[in-house]
Amino acid sequence: MIRIAIDEEACVGCSLCVDECPTDVFEFDEEKRIPRVVREKECFGCLSCSQICPASAITHEDIVHSEDHYHDEENIRLASRLGIDIPLLHAPSDDEHRKAALEDLGIRLLSVASVFRQTLGGSLPAVGTMAGMTLATQLPRYRVPEDFQEALDMAVKQFAPAWDLKPDYDGSSGLDIKVGTCFIRELCKEEGIELGGDLCVLFYNYLAGYLGKMGSARLKLKESIPGDSQCTYKVEVYTK
Repeated sequence: MIRIAIDEEACVGCSLCVDECPTDVFEFDEEKRIPRVVREKECFGCLSCSQICPASAITHEDIVHSEDHYHDEENIRLASRLGIDIPLLHAPSDDEHRKAALEDLGIRLLSVASVFRQTLGGSLPAVGTMAGMTLATQLPRYRVPEDFQEALDMAVKQFAPAWDLKPDYDGSSGLDIKVGTCFIRELCKEEGIELGGDLCVLFYNYLAGYLGKMGSARLKLKESIPGDSQCTYKVEVYTK
């Protein structure tokens, strides 16, 4: 069974973990202003609580983490000395990306989102977050981002052309992410699906998981504004 530990001295009493946990593992002790683990057996290891905690006060034991195969420090140092991003022998065109996304990945996402919603219910955001964190640990990179802004810049490049991200970060806690081109929006239009639903939930949390892992930060969504040509996510950032 997964064990959860809370560092009560580090905890700032924000209750974000209580709000974020999809299986209600925590209850907030109003008198002591700290969360309590009351349903530990319900934890399935999504790590949403530890990812959102601004004080890094929550840890888990007896849980298997994915290995950072491409992020070994010695390998990154070697790659940074060598120089350079190695281009693909055949770089797919935007039209090829779009066709692959809509005809293959899009249909799979629709099926997966439906299954997750039926089986996991409120845990859907946690699934997206874990997928994004896994992407961050497995995607090859040539150096560690110096700060959260650099992680944002990397995301813009790595998520293109399927998603055209335009982040506006104030350097502190305020972040607006505008999404122009988005294959999920195109898929929703083709399938007659209302924007802001399960696919959008998966996408935002996928992005948040990636940014949180790459930028060593916690992200909390304050507002989601879907649109026919551009969507906006207003986010609060807690950097370590």
